Amino acid sequence: MTIIKRPSNAPPKSVDDFIRGAPDATPQAPTVTPITKGVKQGNQAQNSLAMPPELLAKVDAAAERLSISRAAFMKMAITRAIDAEGTTR
Repeated sequence: MTIIKRPSNAPPKSVDDFIRGAPDATPQAPTVTPITKGVKQGNQAQNSLAMPPELLAKVDAAAERLSISRAAFMKMAITRAIDAEGTTR
């Protein structure tokens, strides 16, 4: 008997989701574009960003006011900028 991961208690959204969730189902193509540049760390990609020291100081101050990390602030700001553009992929 094969040990498999216990299914979640959430019901499947549709019959197709139920069938795709079977242990012997054919793997589906990933829905996320694979990372082609940078270093992958877990589910995220590391990147390098250079900016003027004055801007970095403003980022740090804003992040501190919100009680979040610099990285979290940058992710939030980039997400808001992309959402404002209305760009979806």
